[in-house]
Amino acid sequence: MKKSLCLLLTVLLCCGTALFAGAEDTVSEKTLRVISFNVDGLPIPKALSSTKRPARAATRLLARQVNAAGCDILCAQEDFNYHGVLSRELEMDYRTVTSGPAVVGDGLNIFSKMPIYNVRRVAWNDAYGVFDCGSDELTPKGVLCCTVEADAGVYIDVYTLHADAWEDDDSMLAKASQFDQLLALIDEYSGTDRAVLLTGDFNTNYTTFREGYAAGHYNVDLCQKLLDNFVANGFRDAWVEANADGRYDFTSAEMYARYGVPYPRTWDTLDHIYYRSGKGVTLTLQDAYYDDMDCDGVTWPGHLSDHAAVCAAFTCTIDRSQAEAPQTLVKERAQPVRQLIRAIVSVGNTLRTAIAHLPDLLKNGVGWIK
Repeated sequence: MKKSLCLLLTVLLCCGTALFAGAEDTVSEKTLRVISFNVDGLPIPKALSSTKRPARAATRLLARQVNAAGCDILCAQEDFNYHGVLSRELEMDYRTVTSGPAVVGDGLNIFSKMPIYNVRRVAWNDAYGVFDCGSDELTPKGVLCCTVEADAGVYIDVYTLHADAWEDDDSMLAKASQFDQLLALIDEYSGTDRAVLLTGDFNTNYTTFREGYAAGHYNVDLCQKLLDNFVANGFRDAWVEANADGRYDFTSAEMYARYGVPYPRTWDTLDHIYYRSGKGVTLTLQDAYYDDMDCDGVTWPGHLSDHAAVCAAFTCTIDRSQAEAPQTLVKERAQPVRQLIRAIVSVGNTLRTAIAHLPDLLKNGVGWIK
């Protein structure tokens, strides 16, 4: 009887140990470093540039700085005319196929050390400004989304976007529409149970836009729109979580007292990395900060880009027993003929828009382009 009991206990102990070990094997962790960066890839002569930078040389240095930061995923905006330079210099094996230079393309691309699937580009339904107010109607801005294989058989959806630039009434309404369109796209592409990194140049922050609306300067509260559309739907802003204790109601005065400088490149900028955990993938923020990416190679009186990069590091906890792959995984391939057709259509649309607004140009001249 004692021998039988001992044998039974031994069997139960071995089975329990095996089950526990099996459960442990399904869970793993890795660090994921993400950068969102408006790389200022417009072909603007150095003399006319706000940063006074030689664009090609600056792009080369910029890529090297991203490499030095140990970046796993780079979400780029304004990656227009120097995409080739950026691609050659970045130490990343995967990237989306560029949609073309300025006027033709949207300037959005994602570079990754991990495979990229299911790439989709969506143009904004609404934009404002032709020869003024940011000239957003002359550039096919929008959002790019894709699925990145964060670990073998485990996937995260990644977005990069570029919203309208200006702060006049019509541009503010266009941005509000764009954020609504973005939320609908997330619901369609990612649903509610997939892990998501939502990045880009939102051209909207919390303090300036909240306080501007309260003072009657703006016709729409875009700060509240960010909170309602994204934070209220399970997203967290990496910089706010890491640097403002997760409080989204911080003020300009509070930040100025802490940093002693105005917000550009330092705090609460227009660029954001939002994150959301999903089924089988938990994203835990380690750190987030703004980085000018400037280095010793900068020999001109400016920056590598007119934006600071947003950098964030996450602990990515993967539970393979819960993670689910998308139903289909399609690798993007270059399609020169289709791209040429799209380029012709894009240039045609831009020319029609520009010609239609020539009376405004003759009357008001060219406004500041942001």
